[in-house]
Amino acid sequence: MKGKATCPECKHNFIVDLDSSGEKKLVVCPNCKHKFNVKFKDDSIDCSWEEHGEPRKTVLSSIRPRTNKPLIAIILLICVFSIGITTAVFSEVFVETTMDVASFMGGSGDVEFKLLNYNNSSISNATVMVNDIVIPQESDGIYKKGDIELGIQEVEISKDGFNTKRTEILVLPFLKSESTFRLKNETGSVEKTEFNSFGCSIILVIFSVFALLSVIACVKREYFDIAVAGSAIAIFSFGFFFIGSILSIIALILILKSRDEFKNGNKGKIF
Repeated sequence: MKGKATCPECKHNFIVDLDSSGEKKLVVCPNCKHKFNVKFKDDSIDCSWEEHGEPRKTVLSSIRPRTNKPLIAIILLICVFSIGITTAVFSEVFVETTMDVASFMGGSGDVEFKLLNYNNSSISNATVMVNDIVIPQESDGIYKKGDIELGIQEVEISKDGFNTKRTEILVLPFLKSESTFRLKNETGSVEKTEFNSFGCSIILVIFSVFALLSVIACVKREYFDIAVAGSAIAIFSFGFFFIGSILSIIALILILKSRDEFKNGNKGKIF
C-alpha cells in the first residue's frame, strides 16, 4: 500500500510503501535524508520520528549582559596612558619627585653590576660604590646589593690598573637595576657619564601604550587576554607618585571581574 508522508525535519511530502499490518517502517526523506518511522493507521499515514545518534544539544550565549565595569576600566586606563605619556615627557621631574616619595615610604631597590674590560674579560676585586655604599662582589665580575635608595644614584668604580668610572643609574622598586660597565686599562684617568633620561622616557611610553591596547580590547569587549595583559603591563608605567600603577591595578581587577562580558571569539556555551 502506498501513502503520503511528510518529513518532520524539512516538511517535504513524498510517497512511501507501507505494510497494512500497522508495523512501523523506517523511511528516509529524499530531500534532507532525515530518517523517521511511519505506519499505516485508519486509511491514513501516521508519522512519528526518532532521533538517530546523540541527543541534540542546546547552545546558549556565554556572554553576560553588559555592566559598567569595562567602561570604568576604559576610563582608568585612558588616564594611565595620559599620565604615562606626561611622565615620559617630564621624566626627570618624575624620577626626582616620585622616587623621593617612594623612599620616604620605605621603598628600596636592588642593584647588580657586571664589570668587564674591553676584551670581555671579567674584572674582579674592584671597588664599587653607590652613593658611598660599597657593593660587595658576589662572583667573578658580578657585584650585587639590595636595600639601595630609589631614584638616580651615583656609581663609582675603581681598580688599580684601570680608569675610574663615575656614572649614574636609576634604581627602581620591584625591579632589579642591572648594568654592565667596561673599564679601560688607563691608570689615573676618570670617565664620567650622567643619567640619560631619554631611555627612561622610551620605557615609560612603551608601558603606556599597553594601557591603550587594553582600552581597545575593552571597547570591543573582545580579546580578554589582551585586555588583561595590557592592564597588567601598564602597572609599570608608574606615573607621578605611582598614580598610574594604582589605576592600572584597579582596572585589571575590574576586567577580571567582567571576563564573561568578553566574546573571545566563542559563539556560546553548550549545555
